[in-house]
This record gives sequence, structure tokens and C-alpha cells, in this order.
Amino acid sequence: MLTSSELTPAPSTTRPKVLVIDDEYGPRESVSFLLQDEFEVHSADRVDNGIELLQKEVFAVVIMDIRMPQKNGIQGLEEVRKIDPDVAVIMLTGYGALASAQVAMSLGANEYLKKPFDVEVMLQAVRRHAREALERKKRSALLQQLEEVYAAVKREQRKNQAQLGYGQAATEMVHDLCNPLVVAIGYTKLLLDSARTLRDRGAADLDRIITYAETLEKCSSFCLHLAESWRRSSRNNVNFAPVDLRAAAIEVKSVLFFDSPRLSVSGPSGVKIAGIRYEIIRLLQNLVKNALESGATSVTVGIAQTGGKAVLTIVDNGKGLSPEMTELMLKKPVETTKENGTGLGVTICRHIAIAHHGELKVSSVQGRGTTFTIEFPLPAL
Repeated sequence: MLTSSELTPAPSTTRPKVLVIDDEYGPRESVSFLLQDEFEVHSADRVDNGIELLQKEVFAVVIMDIRMPQKNGIQGLEEVRKIDPDVAVIMLTGYGALASAQVAMSLGANEYLKKPFDVEVMLQAVRRHAREALERKKRSALLQQLEEVYAAVKREQRKNQAQLGYGQAATEMVHDLCNPLVVAIGYTKLLLDSARTLRDRGAADLDRIITYAETLEKCSSFCLHLAESWRRSSRNNVNFAPVDLRAAAIEVKSVLFFDSPRLSVSGPSGVKIAGIRYEIIRLLQNLVKNALESGATSVTVGIAQTGGKAVLTIVDNGKGLSPEMTELMLKKPVETTKENGTGLGVTICRHIAIAHHGELKVSSVQGRGTTFTIEFPLPAL
């Protein structure tokens, strides 16, 4: 049984860690001295030395000069992001390096400050970014725990699937309920954790609690829809309404996948189909989850309108499928290609596409990834 202690992050009693990387002794020590009362500060005079520290310690903020010998701050930023995607990075730039600072922002820096820095501006920036980075780290750690829980649920589901006795509709419902229920558990723990510390903090925590509660409400609504869909599975009572594909994709990313940096959404708003919003969310959940479970580090949901059709694509950079599996996938239920999978995901998606008068296609290259394409008719004007 899942207990509260298994998912609730332990309260931190240590000061947030800050890493200062600057080849100039004066600025490096000035920043360290300024922050030492509130933060545990480490410093390095070269990018490589800083990277070595980052591999050993968990930091909330990295403050790094752009212009340094051997490796510059831009190169350092790229290495930092490979090691820790959640740490906040503040770049320091001198006169004439504004273009480099803008490049740094495009590569994932959180902010840049000019040298010589304003003491109060620096202090406020580090406080803000440390707080946000620690929250990101907490969410990432919880997401990893939830993924492990989800995998365990899927293993149990697959082991007992033959004994369910409720038919295909029940099996599909159990399959789809796993992810939103596990996410709901996670947001409940985040909600409780923020509530317990509310008296010691300010309004920012109250806003976060409201966000978690709203997300939890969406997860619960999704679960309710799945249960209701199962209850009505034998009926022919379908009420279609306009569904904005981009809005559905954004909701899937933010609610069901914790705003995972591995998932992105591209394409315009306003591309709508006639359908059931929760079913489109269900389709996206299955295809994105399949991609992530198959080892993809990047999944992009694309939306387009072309040739009189609304087109939804899910592109991943995973291990891909064999030509034989690709050919079979859209014809009949197939054995799963994932260690803990049930083989139901694509079958569910195919049924949803057909119910929306759409067509699901798949193309894949082994070692390079898979693309699912669903073409829907545009609603009549």
C-alpha cells in the first residue's frame, strides 16, 4: 500500500546551496560574502572545477560569469544543464557582452545580471531563483517516485489482467485510470506539504496551494469521466462538442505529466474538432506515456490544420519500432514492446480515433523514434 511518507518530501532544514563560478577573485568573493548568511556558498575559478562540484553536490543556484578562460560561461551553461535541468542559473555579464547574455538565456539560463552587480538586486534574484529551483527539484523527485509507482501498478495490472473478468472495457478503464490517479496522489502530497509550511512562508505558497488544488480537481474530473465512459460503454449516447487540440495538449502536459521538460507542445490554437475533450486527453495520455516509457527523452505534440483536416502528431526520439511491429500495430491488439506495458495503449487510441471519425497512422525508424499521426475531419460550419 502507498503511504504518505513514501511520497511526501522530507522538510529541509539546511540552507540552499549556491555555486559561484568566476575566474576573477574579487567578484567571486564579493558574491560569496554577500550570500553567506542565507546560503551555503561554494565557489570555483574555472568552469571545469565548478562542474566537478556540481557532479558531487546538489545546488539550488549557479552564478556564473560569461567571460572566462579555457571554457566560457556559455559552454559551462550547456554542461550544467546536462547535469541538472532544474538548477537555477544566473549569468554575470560585463560591458559589451549583452549578446552573449541573450544567447545564454536561449540556452536555458534563468537570468543575467550586469557586472558590477547591484547588491540588493543580486540578493533578491538569488532568493527568488533558489526558491523556484527547490520547488522544481521537489516536483522532479516526486515525479520520479510517481513513475516508479505507476510502473508497479502496471506490472500488477498485467499480472492480473487475465483474471479481471470484466471484459475489454473494464481492462481499458483500469489501464487509463492508473496515470491520473497516481498524479492525483502526487499533487495531494504537494498540497499537504505546502499547507504544512504555509504559516512559515508568504503568499507565494498560497498561490501554489491553489494551483495544486486546481490540478487535483482536473485529475479527479478526468477519473470521473473515465468511470462514466465505462458505465456508458454499452450505449450509443455520444454528444460531441468543439475541442481545441492545443488546449487539450497543454492540459495533458501540465496536469498529467507535471509540466515535464521532456514533453513540448507546438502548433496554433484554434484548431478544433467535433469530439469529446476527455477522450482526446485520454488518447494523448496513452501515446505520450507510451513514448516516455519506451525511453524517449523528448516528445513533441504537434497541432496543424491542412488539407481540410485537423492533424495531431506525437513525435518521440525513442528507440523506435520494427517494421513488423509498425505494420501490425494498427490492425489488431499486439503484445507490448515495454517491460511493464499491457499492450492496450495503441488499441485504446485507435478506438478513440475511429469514434471521432479520424484515422491513426504510425511511422517509425529503429534507433531514431516514432511518429503517431491522427487526422480528424474539421467540424462542419
